Amino acid sequence: MASVTTAVLEARVLGEGDWIATTEVCELCRLDLQAVQELAGLGLIAQRPGVPDTSQVPATALPRLRIASRLMRDLGVNASGAVLALELLERIRHLERLAGDY
Repeated sequence: MASVTTAVLEARVLGEGDWIATTEVCELCRLDLQAVQELAGLGLIAQRPGVPDTSQVPATALPRLRIASRLMRDLGVNASGAVLALELLERIRHLERLAGDY
């Protein structure tokens, strides 16, 4: 009789108060450490201080970082351009929500 191995995975929903190590963010968003630090320096995301390898970003910043990563990687936009594009996209979404309320 063959033995069966079962893997148990555990997941947790991340929220407002959760922080993720910058090194993990780099892997999840396909960004290098320098790009994450540059985006934080431009105000796109908050960053909990620490030495570069142990700094953290809020879990809620992941969607913004993924979009910035795609803009930079797929379209060749620099970090400043990615921040500007994200701000404009967020304003458009906000205005669309306001228009939908009427």
